[in-house]
Amino acid sequence: MAKRRKKSTRRSIAPLAVSVAVFVLALLLFTNVLFVVRDVQVVGAGEVPEADVRHLSGIRLGSRIWSVDAEKVRQSVESDGRVAFVSLHTRLPNTVVLEVRPRSMDAVIVLGGKILALDSDGYVVATDEVPESGAVYVTGLKASYYTLGRQLDTADGRVAAMKAVVEALKARGATGYVSELNVTDTADLRVLTRTGMTVLLGDTGDMLNKVTWMAGALADLEARGETTGQLDVSSGTKADYAPPAPSADDEEEQDEPEAAEAPAGQVYSIDGVIYVDGQPVDAQPTEQPAS
Repeated sequence: MAKRRKKSTRRSIAPLAVSVAVFVLALLLFTNVLFVVRDVQVVGAGEVPEADVRHLSGIRLGSRIWSVDAEKVRQSVESDGRVAFVSLHTRLPNTVVLEVRPRSMDAVIVLGGKILALDSDGYVVATDEVPESGAVYVTGLKASYYTLGRQLDTADGRVAAMKAVVEALKARGATGYVSELNVTDTADLRVLTRTGMTVLLGDTGDMLNKVTWMAGALADLEARGETTGQLDVSSGTKADYAPPAPSADDEEEQDEPEAAEAPAGQVYSIDGVIYVDGQPVDAQPTEQPAS
């Protein structure tokens, strides 16, 4: 009787084992055949060819869709410098959607004899390539090395300072005024204009207002032939213009110094006198006279 029970048990288990094996085999075949990458859709590449982004991603057609590693794709895509990784997701059964955004050339620096084009976040977009327009020449970043597609490794918040100024310049359409942006001292940021005027920006605070004052003041000053000197917009609430100091020869030629003309439409402090809309405002005493 015992032998009969064993044979009966073996007979009942055998079909079950076969069924499980067939199910597992079918599942593997189903997964490996159906859930494989057959299409990589690229979104947001802008002017960068989608074929280039697909190639950079390293995603192989025919590979299992579950094996696509988003972090590896990010590193591969960004190694080219032209695009930044945004997201990656799958659309079952066999489509991978890769979203990127193009990096813009917002700044130019010289490092180790190389010209580097950067975006406003300090990522290296291209080497030995000068953008046609709109990029700001930046000095004072003092990076020790660079890697294409990676952010410059700088200390003391200099990349953040560059970003604050560059994005404000772009927002106000004022990049055309700038010949050089110096970020050596993040508490004393300075712009040298294309005409040779020094603009004092101070720290990164209230940068949009500072650039607004700068752009308006420079437009007024240039219209009046004032192209050099110093413009202080570090307060974010006004623009103080100081003309260049006269040379010794100029002082000998002039019997009496001429007062600088205050541009209209702005608030200026020239030689200690405050002007509003081109008209001087009576200065108020800082202390009350003794009675």
